Amino acid sequence: MASIIREFAVAAEPDVAWAALEEVGKVNQLIGFLGPVTMDGDVRRVDMAENGIIEELIVSVDAPLRRMSYSVRKGPWALIHHHSVMQILPPAQGAGGSRVAWLVDLKPDELAEEFAAGMEGAVEAIKTSLGKTAP
Repeated sequence: MASIIREFAVAAEPDVAWAALEEVGKVNQLIGFLGPVTMDGDVRRVDMAENGIIEELIVSVDAPLRRMSYSVRKGPWALIHHHSVMQILPPAQGAGGSRVAWLVDLKPDELAEEFAAGMEGAVEAIKTSLGKTAP
């Protein structure tokens, strides 16, 4: 199983960053290049343009840990397994803002490169979004 891990700093303080992340139905506001998002209970549908509509199960939204997890259930990929966790962490010692940890486990391994490339664009979009919300 492939694992992709990204940890990055954002300008927003942890409470502000978490407020943006926990609004799972507004992920397109956090990652501006995504299309419309709809929610049906714990199922999130995201319009990802060239990849079509992606269906994700929101597995958990844990406010005390500032952590949410989701699993891609439908999309253009032949996934055997997908699980993703995003968590807002305190800033590095001496720094302001906060850190975001994003972990993705997926199978088959051959999809890791494609998912990692998509995550890179999303990381930059998140940095931009959470930079705008910083005090």
